[in-house]
Amino acid sequence: MRRNPIAPAVYTVAIAEAVKAVAAGNATPSQQMACMNWIITQAASTYDETFVPGAPDASDYLAGRRNVGLQLVKLINVSISDLKPDLPKG
Repeated sequence: MRRNPIAPAVYTVAIAEAVKAVAAGNATPSQQMACMNWIITQAASTYDETFVPGAPDASDYLAGRRNVGLQLVKLINVSISDLKPDLPKG
C-alpha cells in the first residue's frame, strides 16, 4: 500500500511507453499485457485494501478507484458466450 493512499500510481518509463502505445493502437502484445497489469494492480489498486482508518473520504476515493479495476478484471474473465444477447455489441 502506498504511504499516501490517494497518491498517483508509480510508473516506469517502460509502463509510460506501454500506455502510450496502447492508446495509439500500436502496442506489442507484451506492452498490452504490461499496460493492463499496471492499470489493474497500480492505477486502480484493485487488490489493495480501501479502508483508511479515520479518513472516510480517502476510503471512498480508493473504493471508486478499485471499482474501475474490478470492472476490468470482470471483463477479462467473462465468457463472451455468457453475455446476454441484448447487450450492445459496439
